[in-house]
Amino acid sequence: MGRFSVRHRLTALAGILTLCAYGLVSGLAPAAAAPPVAQLYVSEYTDNTVLKVASDGSGQSTVPTIGLTRPTGLALDTGGNLYVSDTGNNRVVTVPADGSGQSTLPTVGLSRPIGLAVETYDDGHDGDDEGDDDLFIADSFNDRVVEIPADGSGLQITVPTTGLVHPDGLALDAHGNLYVADFVNDRVVVVPVDGGPQLTVPTAGLSEPTGLAFDHAGNLYVADSGNDRVVKLPRGGGPQTTVPATGLNTPQGLAVDAYGNLFVADFGNDRVVEVPADGSGQTTVPIAGLSSPVGLAIPPSHPVTTRLKANVATVERHASPASLRVKGLSATLTTADGAPLPGQTVRFTDNTGARKLCAAVTNSRGRARCDATLRTGSRARYDDLRHNGYRATYAGTAPYRPSSAAAHVRAARRT
Repeated sequence: MGRFSVRHRLTALAGILTLCAYGLVSGLAPAAAAPPVAQLYVSEYTDNTVLKVASDGSGQSTVPTIGLTRPTGLALDTGGNLYVSDTGNNRVVTVPADGSGQSTLPTVGLSRPIGLAVETYDDGHDGDDEGDDDLFIADSFNDRVVEIPADGSGLQITVPTTGLVHPDGLALDAHGNLYVADFVNDRVVVVPVDGGPQLTVPTAGLSEPTGLAFDHAGNLYVADSGNDRVVKLPRGGGPQTTVPATGLNTPQGLAVDAYGNLFVADFGNDRVVEVPADGSGQTTVPIAGLSSPVGLAIPPSHPVTTRLKANVATVERHASPASLRVKGLSATLTTADGAPLPGQTVRFTDNTGARKLCAAVTNSRGRARCDATLRTGSRARYDDLRHNGYRATYAGTAPYRPSSAAAHVRAARRT
């Protein structure tokens, strides 16, 4: 029996895997924000197409594909090549970034593939990783996940999992551990990259999980389709929370852009919603004629180099009460080409980075400034600042790389 003989609550989504058990349903007919802007790929389940859209509505086009039937999962590699689960045809196709034409990956025995995830290997030499990527496929009606070279050059293998029933979404964390939405078992499992045993991710109250996605901080998002919500699992543990998205109906694919904004394929409402990282409120991505979205993918981000320029500060030593007052700790944060980066936190420490002085957020010109009062009149601390100066550090937040800079500290003039 198909997965939907196990649950009867799904309505619109029933077609995705009811067709898997009973064949294609002929009665399903296709239906006719603020910066930064994400380029988003969306699979349309009933229209048998994949769209490429700008998240602000400034552009929309149809990806050139041939013969898709009920496309679901999507994935992109670092070269911009697109992978599509052609679920109704039991295959995965790739659409090369160079426009050379769609091809079918050489898989064996797939039955209603859904979720996809691409793992990229970096040899650390010439930076050209083409041909080194692996593609993971949730082979849903075979209750397994398979792995193949993304360029089709090698053999398919079965990932060692236990007890999966109709796996759906897939995601890889920064270490290469594979996460699987185990749809019928109402859980998410992780297959460690080091070959360790499969583990169940601690969650609360999941019902028919589908899409998975990680943000750059390592937090995991899960489309809890049976509960019409998306939940967030913090990196390293901690309590599960519900993402503040309203009115969802059987959410499917998830994607997170380089800035931490979350996109949700709201299948039952024929829309994609964006939940901004800054908490400014959910919006609907403007997409003309969207019908039954399932898969989402965003091109991998390329880290942006940053520059910090720190300025001379002053220090005063006071005897009563014993203290050191460091004034004018400041630094300007920009991209490598000089564009200011507002709203970023800069931390000021002694030159070793071990002793915190203060922290500040950059303004519209990229400048952060603060003063520090140290509850010590220590001559040694005073001399250390005078001789070694201080350090400004930016920890980095996607897509921006970390950076730091040192500057002198001079004795304040006494008046």
